[in-house]
Amino acid sequence: MRTFPKELAEFRRVVEARGAALRQLSREELLAAGNQPIEDLQVQRRQATIAVIIESQSDGSLLVVVQGFMPGRWLGIWTNVALDGFYKRPDGKVDPAPESELYKFD
Repeated sequence: MRTFPKELAEFRRVVEARGAALRQLSREELLAAGNQPIEDLQVQRRQATIAVIIESQSDGSLLVVVQGFMPGRWLGIWTNVALDGFYKRPDGKVDPAPESELYKFD
């Protein structure tokens, strides 16, 4: 039994796919791709927004966060959020970002 709308599941897959594609980029490619414009898209006829945030860390790593927002279906009084994030280390290693790191951006 499904407990949330199927378009929300699809939206989460889109955000996760963006994160997976970004994990394949080198640190230099991620730096060059920084400050991408916010992307508006439709997921099964519902509006959504995806933003990519790339932040340099003091140890030379990059924190990469993919934030997805989809307005709630009923009355628009809440927003569905999908997040993905990771650290790209100077040696090219990829480590998952803790969930608390994904929520610190407004």
